[in-house]
Amino acid sequence: MSEKKKLSRRECRELIFKLLFAKEFDREADPEAFYRDYIENTEEPTAEYVENVFTGVCAALPELDAELEAAAVRWKLSRMSTSTRSVLRMALYEMTVCEVPAKAEINEALELIKKYDEDSAPSFVNGILNRIARDRGLIEA
Repeated sequence: MSEKKKLSRRECRELIFKLLFAKEFDREADPEAFYRDYIENTEEPTAEYVENVFTGVCAALPELDAELEAAAVRWKLSRMSTSTRSVLRMALYEMTVCEVPAKAEINEALELIKKYDEDSAPSFVNGILNRIARDRGLIEA
């Protein structure tokens, strides 16, 4: 059995994003079973942090989605791309539950969205996450 490499936090986030993205196409699946199946059927290395954040986001989805939709003025989550929804959910969860510093989390979210979505997505994601971070007092207004 080969050794698993240690994942950087950025690599963890990218894997969490991939899991959340894939889960959008199997919404009824139990998150823990989905995680195990995904990891067993890919060559992805993993980390406890990945599983904790992924299952945490899935468990908090109604609350996360309500806050995201409230911050996304005149936008419904259903109109957003799957990539955008996945990045926003993960970033909001990490900022609020995992207490990752908001500025760092927003920067990480922007790097991911630049890689996986269209050119207009980063400014959209940045606006929503900054609004939430200011409203929660995580960054200065």
